[in-house]
Amino acid sequence: MSARIVPFDYESQPVRFNGDGWLHATEIAARFGREPRDWLRLHETEGYMRALASHLGIPFEPNFSARKASQKVTGGKSDSRPELSSCAGLVAVKRGAPATGGGTWLHPKLAVAFARWLNVDFAVWCDLRIEDLLHGGGQNWNSARREASLGYRGLCDALALNCEAQGKTPQRHHFINEARLINEVITGTFAGRDRDRLTAHELEIVTLVELRDSVLIGQGLAYGDRKTNLLQYVQQLLGKRIGSDAA
Repeated sequence: MSARIVPFDYESQPVRFNGDGWLHATEIAARFGREPRDWLRLHETEGYMRALASHLGIPFEPNFSARKASQKVTGGKSDSRPELSSCAGLVAVKRGAPATGGGTWLHPKLAVAFARWLNVDFAVWCDLRIEDLLHGGGQNWNSARREASLGYRGLCDALALNCEAQGKTPQRHHFINEARLINEVITGTFAGRDRDRLTAHELEIVTLVELRDSVLIGQGLAYGDRKTNLLQYVQQLLGKRIGSDAA
């Protein structure tokens, strides 16, 4: 399973896949008030995974745990339930918090079936995103990430030149604070932000704000004036996005 994570935007919230199309099930399930383990204990899921494993040539030997007697479900045993979290090749469990990629990840051929259990509209969206990702759609995110990196490099150069013009030596905290300013005008929080977890659209916003800040620094605007200008600019960018979505 690829370690590279590619976030997509679903209803203004990131949904994370890796470079091979595996879905971060724990993170998205929480938004619908559910947990992947509940889906991975269904006999219907066992039957689907068994058939999928057969077609893909993946060994499939699920564990079963005892449970109270219940109405028999097609494809399973009424006195037991499957425990499918350990089915290597179709399910992967990573240690750590969901925010850092920890939790349950599902094979791309399972993602839509799982998404359908969560929400039908999300299932359709998920199917389209996986197809896009497996056909190179992740390149859009890679390009946006690189542009954001270049934008930050240009911002640092502008800041360094401004300091030197004032007879000052650029210090590390100058660059850190400027990056946090960018984050603050976008998110409202003066703090660091993991750019590898942003969607392509979020990265594009970051790049545009970095470029504008570089120009403002070159014009000699003070910190407070730059902040005011950037806040107004972000509102314009977000307003254009909302208008585009409505259209």
